[in-house]
Amino acid sequence: MKKSLLLTLVIALIVSPSWAQSFVPGFTSFSGKKTTYITLEDGTTLEGRLKSLKFKKGLIEELKIKDLNDKKIKIDPEDIKFMYVPPSGLQKLSNRLEAVSDLKKLQDGELTTQYLDDGYMYMEKSKVRVKAKKTGSYMMQLVNPSYSGKIKIYNDPKAKEGASIGVAGMKVAGGLEKSYYMKKKGEDVAIKITKKEYKKEMAEIFAECPELLKKYGENPNWSEFEMFIYDYSIMCN
Repeated sequence: MKKSLLLTLVIALIVSPSWAQSFVPGFTSFSGKKTTYITLEDGTTLEGRLKSLKFKKGLIEELKIKDLNDKKIKIDPEDIKFMYVPPSGLQKLSNRLEAVSDLKKLQDGELTTQYLDDGYMYMEKSKVRVKAKKTGSYMMQLVNPSYSGKIKIYNDPKAKEGASIGVAGMKVAGGLEKSYYMKKKGEDVAIKITKKEYKKEMAEIFAECPELLKKYGENPNWSEFEMFIYDYSIMCN
């Protein structure tokens, strides 16, 4: 019965167009059986199975892989430019449901479609404004990889997730975080956008696109944030 219900939901969600705009869920677990692809700041590329990935206060503290020759390598997160990480089995299925892309496939040319289509997580180093006048560089997970050419939305590793629906122990719907980091094309620093400040800040942040602001009105709902960002990608220059 449970398998039948899960299969029905999977089919319904895959064919639903609303899932095309959904953010990839926050990274929670990885697969040690599939290859992780890492590019360092100096251009060096590394491939191997991820053996250890430790976080501290939501940020990567330690990363170890076993390369194609079974040699163990410890990598300083500060040296990483970007990487593609394979999630665990259950999370991979959830990711593929939430990241289903539509026919337009608004792919960021910098990203490797092959890995994204296989359910990989994409993380890159970005400057982040953590306080009013303080910035730092961190490895951030991109949650809108299929339409990130004009604006990038990063998972806030410290955000608390909203309500979600669970089936057979797996989250398959809902769960919009209460905050994200956001960086427009051409900008150097990602800024934090929160559910609490959403209505007050959006008109100022997206003032260059009045058509978009008109569509969502003076009181945009946080529940529409994913669609708002998707529309920005296709409506605004």
